[in-house]
Amino acid sequence: MKIKRLEFKAFGPFTGRELDFASVLPGLHIVHGPNEAGKSSAMRGLHALFFGFPLRTADNFLHPYDQLLVGGCLQQADGGELRFYRRKKSKNDLFDAQDQPLAAETLTPFLQGLGQDLFSSMYGINHETLVQGGQGILDQQGEVGQALFAAGAG
Repeated sequence: MKIKRLEFKAFGPFTGRELDFASVLPGLHIVHGPNEAGKSSAMRGLHALFFGFPLRTADNFLHPYDQLLVGGCLQQADGGELRFYRRKKSKNDLFDAQDQPLAAETLTPFLQGLGQDLFSSMYGINHETLVQGGQGILDQQGEVGQALFAAGAG
């Protein structure tokens, strides 16, 4: 799966912001910026897009709960795409670009069994998780430590 685009319609410090990752070439995208630029907020938005908003979130400081909205476009290896959005709701929170409800299982072929915990430990790496992972390597324990060790070992 490729993430082609992330849309932060109303989330955390963002209103109507978009990250465009579309490219015909394979590659790696690294999101960086100074402190308080919104990197962690963007990662929480991606997590909410894939797995739903948590019951309580601190990302409503600019937009009320009922207006929180993130979206994106995913592409499968065969070229199939899914453009979708997620609202902060207890049910029926996933919908398509025409505002039609989508079943939660719609994401299954794209996420390929990737759960919240594995997603966070594999793709949500930040300074804190790097420090924890380094300690995990030294202690030879922990998923992040094992993942970082495996990546370093090739």
